[in-house]
Amino acid sequence: MPSQTLYRFQPVGWDVFDRRENQPETGTLVVKCQPAGCPRNGTMGHCFVEDADTGHFYGLVQVASLERVGRRIR
Repeated sequence: MPSQTLYRFQPVGWDVFDRRENQPETGTLVVKCQPAGCPRNGTMGHCFVEDADTGHFYGLVQVASLERVGRRIR
């Protein structure tokens, strides 16, 4: 069965300084996603995320802003 790693979004660095409207709220559970045609997650310390519960796409955040909290089976 495939599983996903869950992360809690805790903004640091540019995610604090350059806050965007579509950025998740502090403490939101997110999972990494990989949109087609975009640079691989981890490139230059950034990754794409979506809401763990709703699947709402948030966009690009810093990897350092993600605190691993566990895994879930899809």
